[in-house]
Amino acid sequence: MIQKLQSLIERLSKELPGILAAAVVTVDDGMSIAAVRRREDIETDAASAYLASIVRSNAKAIRLLADDEEVDDILVTTSHYHFIIRHTPGQPFFIFVMTTKDEWLAKSRMLIRKYEVQFAQFAEYYRRNYGEE
Repeated sequence: MIQKLQSLIERLSKELPGILAAAVVTVDDGMSIAAVRRREDIETDAASAYLASIVRSNAKAIRLLADDEEVDDILVTTSHYHFIIRHTPGQPFFIFVMTTKDEWLAKSRMLIRKYEVQFAQFAEYYRRNYGEE
């Protein structure tokens, strides 16, 4: 099943030329389950732990600020990159995509949503095999 997840993240990454990295990351411990990168200097595994803390902190902040809202995406932009984090509430993991700033942001978000259903199918497998007892 992990190999299928890896294959899925690789397929997602091939659909956008501006993707530099993509990963499926556990929320609880920030472990990268599947990842792809197009440049050697991008450390997806190391960044995953920090991104997981952003997802957890963001959920707490949104509960305080807008209790009845759910986050669609967490978006971080820099002068050269877009970092898109997509976490569906109740899922044990989130999807992270790093693109160049030139990549069309709306297309990136649509692509993540397109694959989200397929990634969600992995959630039950993950809970059965890796989740807390």
